[in-house]
Amino acid sequence: MKATASVASSLSPLVDHVVIIIKENHTYDNYFGTFPHSEGDNQLGTAQNPPSGDPNHRHETWIKRDTERRYRAQYREADIPCYFALARQYTLWDHFFSEVAGPSTPSHLMLITADSPVINNPPFSSTPKNLYDLKSFPLALQKAGLTWGNYGGYAFHYIRELAALPGNHTRDLFAHQAAAGQLPSVSWVYGDGNPAYSEHPIQNITLGSEWTAQQIQAIVDGGLWPRTVVFVTWDDWGGWYDH
Repeated sequence: MKATASVASSLSPLVDHVVIIIKENHTYDNYFGTFPHSEGDNQLGTAQNPPSGDPNHRHETWIKRDTERRYRAQYREADIPCYFALARQYTLWDHFFSEVAGPSTPSHLMLITADSPVINNPPFSSTPKNLYDLKSFPLALQKAGLTWGNYGGYAFHYIRELAALPGNHTRDLFAHQAAAGQLPSVSWVYGDGNPAYSEHPIQNITLGSEWTAQQIQAIVDGGLWPRTVVFVTWDDWGGWYDH
């Protein structure tokens, strides 16, 4: 579906666009435990940036609370100043948790369907052999006369009714459309790609957070900011400690 600034109907009297920016694999304490006056643990050791490895974050690891000692650590404001600035100016959810304590795919599916038939990652493929028959938010938006866009999210291609729709775009198209003032009603924006900005270990989280800020700046540059709601979220715990 073509992304345009004007849509068949508005999301609300005050909002024309919702943008959901999805990053990867960090807990609240790992990123925001030291944020002032929040419900976090600020007594953890200092995490390495970029991380030296990818913590085990499978579902069964979470059940056993089997977090390696080197991943019982956190970053500071100097590592992610963009996020701390956003948290100070807007709202930081310090009681917010992923739907599935496990790897990426279940939560990625939850984000667009409120459901997941898997608890761990299935075998990855650009054309999955077994597509899921799930109701989805994008199709609900279409039925309501609203538009949507997927910018780099792989889970859309796991859902039979979404896989081949024209609302699926490359990651980098989002900033171009936003700066031109042409976004769909709801956008799902992902940092996966080359170079990678999703913040998934072992990526540099400072670069990832700066990429997020650039996407938000594009919304401002396109004149859409006054009537746009932006959510920045992380898909799962990533194997890091959380209180």
